[in-house]
Amino acid sequence: MTFIARMKGPLGQKGEKRKPRSASKTKAEKDHMEAVDGLPCLVCGAWPVEVHHEGEPRSNMRVLPLCPPHHRREFGPGAYHYSKRAFYAAHGSSEELLKRVERMLTDQEDEALGNWF
Repeated sequence: MTFIARMKGPLGQKGEKRKPRSASKTKAEKDHMEAVDGLPCLVCGAWPVEVHHEGEPRSNMRVLPLCPPHHRREFGPGAYHYSKRAFYAAHGSSEELLKRVERMLTDQEDEALGNWF
């Protein structure tokens, strides 16, 4: 029989459980991430995309839409997680990429408004 001790805080008190990251997102962060998730890949225009957190400190408002081949290491050269330096050299700096995402979102909003008028 095995016994697993529970970790306790100071003076034998139980430690606090951490909130899941998803529970800490504000409505604005959720809305922004959903909007970015609806965009095509920032590099090639493919769908579906994975939302990549960009820069430090990590923020749900600083995210990029990348298709799996441009995001995941296992797809090799050209992927963000394969070589960040090569990715930035080919596609622009972190700030340039984030500005491109903002323009894409603005263009998408403009097109949606155009359908109303």
